[in-house]
Amino acid sequence: MVDEPVVGQAAGAPDEPIPGAGRGGRGAVAQDVEELAVRNGAGPVVRDAKESALQEGRGAAVRGVRGLAARNGGAPAVRDARGSAVHDGRAAGAAALAVVAVVALALNLRPALAGFSPLAGEAGAELGLGAGALSLVTTLPLLCFGVFALLAPALGRRFGTERTLAASMLLLAAGILLRGAAGTVALICGTVLVGVAIAIGNVLLPGMVKRRFSGRTGVMTGVYAAAIGGGAMFAAALAKPLDGLTHGWRTSLAVWALPALAAAVPLALLGRSATGSGVTSGAPADGSTADRGGAIGWRTAGTLAAYFGLQSIVFYVVLAWLPRVLTEAGTAPAEAGLPLSLVQLVGLPVGLAVPVLARTSRSQAWYAVACGAASALGFTGLLVAPGAAPYAWAFLLGLGIAAFPLALAMVTARAGGPAQADRLSSVVQSCGYLMSAAGPLAAGLLRDVTGTWTASLAVMVVVAALMALLGWLAARL
Repeated sequence: MVDEPVVGQAAGAPDEPIPGAGRGGRGAVAQDVEELAVRNGAGPVVRDAKESALQEGRGAAVRGVRGLAARNGGAPAVRDARGSAVHDGRAAGAAALAVVAVVALALNLRPALAGFSPLAGEAGAELGLGAGALSLVTTLPLLCFGVFALLAPALGRRFGTERTLAASMLLLAAGILLRGAAGTVALICGTVLVGVAIAIGNVLLPGMVKRRFSGRTGVMTGVYAAAIGGGAMFAAALAKPLDGLTHGWRTSLAVWALPALAAAVPLALLGRSATGSGVTSGAPADGSTADRGGAIGWRTAGTLAAYFGLQSIVFYVVLAWLPRVLTEAGTAPAEAGLPLSLVQLVGLPVGLAVPVLARTSRSQAWYAVACGAASALGFTGLLVAPGAAPYAWAFLLGLGIAAFPLALAMVTARAGGPAQADRLSSVVQSCGYLMSAAGPLAAGLLRDVTGTWTASLAVMVVVAALMALLGWLAARL
């Protein structure tokens, strides 16, 4: 029998040995066939066929795995994995939106107040208001903080935390614009609206952080406390330049309505997403409604409230009167707001670090003592030589205002859950702000009665020392 010629081989030509035929294995044979095809001009066809076969094999393998998963009940697991990925993406987006909302809200809680202080003299001269009357304008927001702090948790439960906060930003913008209208009545009414709006934000923000960032409350407390200080810093630094650009203190104040309107947007979106997902925005993110731990006693709440009140007195006296004190000591009016900006600037990194350090430390007591001591030294410098080193005194006062985020960290650390954080924050801030309302007013009246700031600053040294003592006691409860 005569062998038939191989394709591409001339008849009668001697047979070529197939390389690797003796090596065995399908892979070796396939490789040798491909090499032979290449030598005979059929390499591209073989390679295309090989790639096509590989692709078909992969597709068949995937279909086989899916079919096997379906037959063995694994299809729901595949769908669950896909749904879990989608859910994780949405959760990450909601967390990012929550961070934006917290920072935007915090940035708006002080500019309406800090932006007025460098302009108080100009406003008082135009409206015929002395230091005592201007003290009332500064005190009204604190009174509103104290009164409306008690109502904020009920509003948050009724309408949802984020939606209530969004509405407070709209109210804040309205109050800022009204305050810039003509007349003393408009100034007072607008100031009341500003105070109500900020009171709601002051109280509900700690509970929102406790609920949405339960594992990172120390970090987020530092973040929003630093944002509060940053907003006050920018407002104080820009008040005079804006006054010069806009040719009037009213327009300089009205500018701060814009960021308030902007802050309402992420808060409204956050409240809407919570409603759309079937989760009440006033409830914990994990769906639980009960707070962990027992009730907080009046001794703890009272001590925290006293500490919060004393640190508020220190902060708002500095906020209201530091530019005026320096101006009367010989500082140029255009530069008198810069030390106040330095106070806020120093408070930014310190306020960011203190809650985190205090949360990880065995005791918060020494941080409270350090804040009180720095404030006492700053007021002592203003009392003895206010014009000699105003930026040094401002630096010390900036270290001292870290007592504010420390007080907030104490509140959130002692609350067992978001609802309890709202209630404790409400009691502490209401009592504390009502107590602190007397600070700026008393300092202004003492100035009018004595003709100098000596008595007011001496009292503030004592208040700072008491703040250190109360902070020590509150941290040890």
